[in-house]
Amino acid sequence: MNNIKILHIINNLGSGGAEKLIEDTLPILHKKENLEVELLLLTDKNNVFAESLKKQGVEINVIGTKNIYSPTNIFSIRRFIKNNDFDIIHAHLFPTLYWTALATKTLLNKKFNLILTEHNTRNGRRAHFFFRPVEKFIYNEYDKVVSISQKTEDNLIDWLGVKKNNKFTIVENGIDTQKFNEAEAYSKEELCSTCSEDDIFITMVGSFSKQKDQKTLINAMEQIDDKVHLFLVGQGQLLDEHKEYVNNLNLNNRVHFLGFRNDVDRILKTSDIVVLSSHWEGFGLAAVEGMAAGKPVIASDVSGLREVVKGAGLLFEQGDEEELAEIINKVLDDKEFYRLVSQKCLKKSKKYDINNMCEKMIDTYNSL
Repeated sequence: MNNIKILHIINNLGSGGAEKLIEDTLPILHKKENLEVELLLLTDKNNVFAESLKKQGVEINVIGTKNIYSPTNIFSIRRFIKNNDFDIIHAHLFPTLYWTALATKTLLNKKFNLILTEHNTRNGRRAHFFFRPVEKFIYNEYDKVVSISQKTEDNLIDWLGVKKNNKFTIVENGIDTQKFNEAEAYSKEELCSTCSEDDIFITMVGSFSKQKDQKTLINAMEQIDDKVHLFLVGQGQLLDEHKEYVNNLNLNNRVHFLGFRNDVDRILKTSDIVVLSSHWEGFGLAAVEGMAAGKPVIASDVSGLREVVKGAGLLFEQGDEEELAEIINKVLDDKEFYRLVSQKCLKKSKKYDINNMCEKMIDTYNSL
């Protein structure tokens, strides 16, 4: 059987969930028999996962654009695809999904199939009705549209105003569950020099953006014992705003900003509770990571988190800092409850092992 050559295209390898998924899945796919995988980036800026991929044998190509939103990227993508021989082109995220669709539309004698992964339940474009006909045109160019959750697919189909058909399929995200389960915890002093082993650590992993809503969790800290410390892992445009917010609440000694980290597995293993207070999610990847680390996960009751956490971890109404604080206090005060929730989370995390995800993605490739 001839090898299937696959090109993944994404804006860059910044510290987002889709980018992390690329880092985790491409090496696994690349090692599979009969699969060859390459990656094309629009820019080499902020590519925090690039070195990891290179070390695992994945070839990375970079267009080197100064502006990922420039339509000139269409011609660069078109040129790269035309000069190479791929069986499948797999696009991720806006604006790459636009440029890829437009780049391939003008290629004659196409022998490849075009796939898109939809990574979120909502985006800013859907707030403007005039984007709808544009999006219908763009999505129509793809042979397959893979959504990372049922709600992601439902919202997309509703937005496009089309009927469910064979073009649409669901492949839920996955993580290396063994890596998080077997990670070596730090001593608490290693993460926080002013802390002791008796202190309680809560961790949230996520970019500082409107979507993630770390402020609800920060506000909840005012209603939790002083021995509880919050660790916020991630970076983003709203980072400085959140630091100022914490400073104004006089919580500097209890809320710690860790920035981008390559050791999230060890940080979660060191933590006592994992929280996600997001406004929305396509798929709660960070929630699964916390669950796989064997920690009780508390998440906002929104699409993308509800499906992952319900029946194992605990849910609170999005934005309700008082309810969140009550749940955190209950988990900390009741050791047996803490143990039961932790066990349920660990058990459910196994459903989202990345090897299962990769096998489903390979099935999708083969179906084309």
